[in-house]
Amino acid sequence: MTAWVQPKDADTSMVEEKAARLSWIYDLYRMSQSALSQGELGKILDEVMRHIVEGLEARSGSLALVDEEIPDRLTIAATVAVPGGGVGVHVRVGEGVMGWVAGSGQPLLLTGRLDHDARFKNLVRRDTSSIPGSALCWPLKVNDQTTGVLSVNRASADTPFSEEDLEHGALLVNLVTVVIENARLHLDQQRRIEVLSRMNSEVLHKNAEILEMNARLEDAQNQLLQSEKMASIGHLAAGVAHEINNPIGFVYSNLGSLDTYLRDIFALVEAYEALERGPRPEDVEAVRRLKEQIDLPFLRKDIIELMTESRDGITRVKKIVQDLKDFSHQGGDEEWNWALLHDGLDTTLNIVNNEIKYKAKVVKEYGDIPEIQCLPSQINQVLMNILVNAAHAIEKTGTITVRTRHEADEVWVEISDTGCGIAPDHLTRIFDPFFTTKPVGKGTGLGLSLSYSIVQKHRGRMEVESELGKGTTFRVCLPVRQERAAIPADPAPV
Repeated sequence: MTAWVQPKDADTSMVEEKAARLSWIYDLYRMSQSALSQGELGKILDEVMRHIVEGLEARSGSLALVDEEIPDRLTIAATVAVPGGGVGVHVRVGEGVMGWVAGSGQPLLLTGRLDHDARFKNLVRRDTSSIPGSALCWPLKVNDQTTGVLSVNRASADTPFSEEDLEHGALLVNLVTVVIENARLHLDQQRRIEVLSRMNSEVLHKNAEILEMNARLEDAQNQLLQSEKMASIGHLAAGVAHEINNPIGFVYSNLGSLDTYLRDIFALVEAYEALERGPRPEDVEAVRRLKEQIDLPFLRKDIIELMTESRDGITRVKKIVQDLKDFSHQGGDEEWNWALLHDGLDTTLNIVNNEIKYKAKVVKEYGDIPEIQCLPSQINQVLMNILVNAAHAIEKTGTITVRTRHEADEVWVEISDTGCGIAPDHLTRIFDPFFTTKPVGKGTGLGLSLSYSIVQKHRGRMEVESELGKGTTFRVCLPVRQERAAIPADPAPV
C-alpha cells in the first residue's frame, strides 16, 4: 500500500467538514468587504451576527462593543432573535454574562438555567421560555485589550454547546475582530481623507494643523497596513487550510497502513517466539506461511517509503505554518534588517499557492542579487498583493513570471502575468486609495495603495506596464542600503 492512498470516507468527511467551516467564516470577510465599500458599519455588524448564528446553529446572538466615551460600559450593537431587540442597550462591565466576560477577558461556556448562576446578577429578566439552555461568549480583543463581546445562545430543547465549540470559536472571534477593526480603520481613514481635502485650501494658514494631521494619518496607515495584512490572511485561510489538509490527509492514511504492517510484524515475532520454546515442524511451517501471507519483502520496502513520505508531509505542513507566521508578523515594531528577496518571494508564493496553482504556472527567473536593507514583513505584503492581483487577472489559465535582477546600487523584482491587462485610463489611478476595478465585495482598493506607500518608505519606486488582453508587469525597485536618516541605526549585514 503506497502513501498516496486516499483517506477513508470518515477522514474525507472530516476534511470536508473543516473546509465547510472555513468557507462560511470566509463568507464573513467577503460580506464585510461589500458592506465596507458602502461605509455601513451597522450593516456589517448585522450581517456578521446573522452569519455567526447560522454558522454555529444557534437560536440567537448578540454583539456588544466597548463604549469609546465610557470604557466601563458596553453597548449592544447587533442582535439576532433576541427578545426586545436590545440594540442600543448598555451593559456595565462586570454585570451580566457579557459584562462578566468583558471584565474577565475570558471566554465562557454556560449550560442550564443562566439566571441561577450567582456570577451573573443583574441579568435582564426574561420569561422562562426565553431563557437560553446553553450559551457561548467570547471577548473581542485588539492588542490584549477587550473591545467588545460576542455571544450566541441555544434553547433548552437544543443540543448544548460543548468545550470543542468554545475552542473552535477562537478562529471565528479573531476574524470578527479583524472585520470590525478593519471597518473602523477604513471609515476613519475615509474621514481623515475628507478632512485633509477640506484643509488643503487653508494650507498656508494652518500648516501646523496639517503637520499634526499627517502624523496621525501615518499612524492610521500603519494600523491599516496590519489590518489589511490580517484581512488578507483571512481571505487566504480556506486555501491555506486546504494546503495543510492535503499532507495531513496522506500522513493519516499512512499511519493506518503502518498500524496494519506493525500488527503483521508483531504476529511474525510471536511465531518466532514460539520457535524459541522448542522448534516443532508445525511451528516452522506456520512461520513460513505467515511470511508469505504478510509479504515480508514488500513490508520492508513500503514501510521505509511510508515513513519518508510521512516525514515529507509533516515538513511541508511545518513550512506552511512557519511561512504564515512570518507573513503575519506585527509590522509596528519590526526593525530594519538585511534580507534576501528570494526568501520573501518563496515564503509569499507558498502562502498564496492555493490562489495561484489552479490558474497559473509560476516561472521563477531569479538572478544573482545581494541582500537588501528593508522591513521584510512589509516587503512580503507588497509581493503578496501583486501576486494575488496577477492570479485574479487570469480568467482561466496562464503564466506568472517572477524575475529578480541587480543593477548598480539597486535590486528589482518583476512580476508579469498573462491576464486581461489594465485599461489605459485606469493605469494612472491604480495606486490611489480605495480605487479598484474589481466587483463590489471583491477588493478594498487598498492593496496597491499600501504597497506604493511601503515602497516609497524604502526609498524605492513601483513601475507598471500593461496591455489589454495580453497582461501586466509590475516592477518593484529597491535600494540595497538605506540612508542613515531613514532608520534608527545602520545594522551590518549578517
